[in-house]
Amino acid sequence: MAAGAATAGAWVLVLGLWGAAVMVGSQNITARIGEPLLLNCRGAPKKPPQQLEWKLNTGRTEAWKVLSPQGAAWDSVARVLPNGSLLLPAAGIQDEGTFRCRAMNRHGKETKSNYRVRVYQMPSKPEIVDAASELTAGVPSKVGTCVSKGGYPAGTLSWHLDGKPLTPDGKGVAVKEQTRRHPETGLFTLQSELTVTPAPAQEGAAHPTFSCSFSPGLPRRKALHSAPIHPSVWKPGPLENVQLVVEPEGGIVAAGGTVTLTCEAPAQPPPEIHWMKDGMLLPLDPRPVLLLREVGLQDQGTYSCVATHPSLGSQESPGVTISISEADVEGQPRGSVGGSGLGTLALVLGILAALGIAALLIGVIVWQRKRRKGKERKAPESQEEEEERAELNQSEEPETAESGPGGP
Repeated sequence: MAAGAATAGAWVLVLGLWGAAVMVGSQNITARIGEPLLLNCRGAPKKPPQQLEWKLNTGRTEAWKVLSPQGAAWDSVARVLPNGSLLLPAAGIQDEGTFRCRAMNRHGKETKSNYRVRVYQMPSKPEIVDAASELTAGVPSKVGTCVSKGGYPAGTLSWHLDGKPLTPDGKGVAVKEQTRRHPETGLFTLQSELTVTPAPAQEGAAHPTFSCSFSPGLPRRKALHSAPIHPSVWKPGPLENVQLVVEPEGGIVAAGGTVTLTCEAPAQPPPEIHWMKDGMLLPLDPRPVLLLREVGLQDQGTYSCVATHPSLGSQESPGVTISISEADVEGQPRGSVGGSGLGTLALVLGILAALGIAALLIGVIVWQRKRRKGKERKAPESQEEEEERAELNQSEEPETAESGPGGP
């Protein structure tokens, strides 16, 4: 007993010399943004004089900030009350951090308090926007987008089907999330887009119940739930009545003209449309309209479209023939009046008539040349005859003179 008393007396002496330092365990404090926060400095005398100091390390400080009852208040951020407590009039996001208080009572006993402060702001009730009224069985369909605005910290959004959580699996359930933070307030806006592939309804149209919820991720804070939606599930029939519409009607177009081919396939969601020419798949991206500009001979052929639906399969439309027709003088296609055969016959007759006229002209020219040469040959013969006649006349004139009235 004597030894124990001596040991206890030694500890009392040590504590009396150095002061008894009692460390209170770190405490997590959650404060709502914009509301006052009061932190108690344990072990501090309730009335002055007091020996205590507060040290703060938050988003507002680059290092530890020291506050004491004797010091001035830290602007409108925080101040020490007469009882030693620390008051933050309006807690904000920048006030998150560590708060420490060291106090010594009148008996020299030192007490340290340590707080870890976090702030929060509950968002508005989540809402499902762009909600679908009808889903297609066996086809990935967008259900809607869950939106939560004005929360801190960010928290999480989750989806529920008929009261049970929906877990994205990349197959029948897919979720696309987006998080944005306001540059001034620091509050978060969350978006979650849900896409599902409903199973075919067993009897009639099913009406599943979808809802979403926001979880703040803080202890003792309840989740917020959206209003449910009840889209119907439509089971489509087989893909049919795929038609190809051509403009101009009939598929006959002048060279250099434009042809528009439109594939009509009544199905939801719209199927992918691929194009074929003469039974061969064209290397084009899927599109419901095929536009042929400046049509030439290489564009002639039989065109068709193939509609491919993820749950209804594929179906090909009837073929449409595109052909080139030359325009006549009046701008009308020859084939529209008498057919392409009459146009060809008229062209041949025109060529033959031109050849006949050319042959006639050539014959006239040749005949004129021959006639001219014949005249040139007859001219010298007539000149010789005249000379002979003149010589005969001269020889006959003396004989006539001798046989006149004064003769024998």
